[in-house]
Amino acid sequence: MARPRLPSLNARIRLKRTPLDLTGKQHQAAPSRSERVEVPDEPVPSAVEVGPPEILRVPVLADGADPGKIAPSPLAIRDRLLVDRRLVADHAPERLFAYDVTLATMKHLRGVACPGDRIVFRRGGRAAPDRVCAVRTPEGIVLARVLFKGRSLLLLPGEGERDFESVEVDGLKALPGVIAGTHVLLIRR
Repeated sequence: MARPRLPSLNARIRLKRTPLDLTGKQHQAAPSRSERVEVPDEPVPSAVEVGPPEILRVPVLADGADPGKIAPSPLAIRDRLLVDRRLVADHAPERLFAYDVTLATMKHLRGVACPGDRIVFRRGGRAAPDRVCAVRTPEGIVLARVLFKGRSLLLLPGEGERDFESVEVDGLKALPGVIAGTHVLLIRR
């Protein structure tokens, strides 16, 4: 028994009904080449005015360098990262800073980031196990996912690591002094 022959692709496209718009009405079919289309003389104003994107220059700090409470030391800045404003939401540009992920900083980031990636942070923010934080330790800034437990801030291990590190915190109110920033953008290389 032979299968019934299907119409050609062009025939199926012509027969296909036009999709519904958001109001439930069918779109009007596109005019054929022989029909004349009236074009208005004045452009129709857009509901959203799109201007040129705002580019931010985010300081990239040296490994372990503290971003400071207000601004990083000029000696700690290794580079400037150009970031489209839309990628960092509505965070104030002066509150942003970044670090390069290096082999030395991978202990707590394995499985989250790779060497060569750049992580943009904002000063402050809420610490959570799913966010990378810049943590102040006696050795300098350490990049890690963290968990606040009692009077300790646990630096969670990366994939394949087993050891937790902890930083003593006097209480929940002292946490902003220990966490220099929380990540807002991870740029993969």
